[in-house]
Amino acid sequence: MSTAPTVIVWHLAGEPDPIPTIAALVKDHAGVCAICTRTVPRTADVNRALGANFTDRSLFRDPASDRVCPACLWCCSGKPPATLRMWSIVATPDRPVPASNPKAFLQDRPGLYLGARGDDTGTLVAHTLTTPPDGPWTVTIATSGQKHVLPYGHLNDGPGRWIVRMETTTVTATPDEWAHVHTHATALRRLGIPADDVMHGTPRYLKTRDDLHQWSTHNAELTAWLGSPLLSLALWTITKGHLQ
Repeated sequence: MSTAPTVIVWHLAGEPDPIPTIAALVKDHAGVCAICTRTVPRTADVNRALGANFTDRSLFRDPASDRVCPACLWCCSGKPPATLRMWSIVATPDRPVPASNPKAFLQDRPGLYLGARGDDTGTLVAHTLTTPPDGPWTVTIATSGQKHVLPYGHLNDGPGRWIVRMETTTVTATPDEWAHVHTHATALRRLGIPADDVMHGTPRYLKTRDDLHQWSTHNAELTAWLGSPLLSLALWTITKGHLQ
């Protein structure tokens, strides 16, 4: 089974067609999709369909293929704001999700959430990574809104070790590792320590001995993850709303 998350997101979105000019490139041409590696009866030429400016092609699961399937083509097409690259995505077919960001172009799709850091995305991501669903699921984090993230994400299955794509970085952990890092990072942010200082273990703005003691305690628990993608992901989820 393909580990690409594009197909599950496309399915939850209602299996929409790409925009007409792109959909016209899909032909009765069986092939292996370069992005998801599925063999499907209808495909498009990957170069014509995605365009010369589509980035990180070397990360395709089958970079030798010159075909792309309709599901992946839809996931990778569209212009702002109607494009998935603008949004962080949580797809959990077997678990309800909150309403997507009001500005997202997909709404009311059970199991599919599109959000940005300023809303409740961090809370939903943190909860999903702590207690993953039993079935297939994916989380991809877009920090810039300029790069495609979903094509390079991972379709997880169940509550074991998971893989999350965060912009250009792949993050992997177990739910227990995630809960440990997230808990101690949250405690340090609640002390008023800036995220960058938490990331590198360099405290500033500590006003009391108790603050220093708390920093020492929690920072010691994060020593193995200082500067790591996992801690970066945890800090991304810890927003002002989460701290309150």
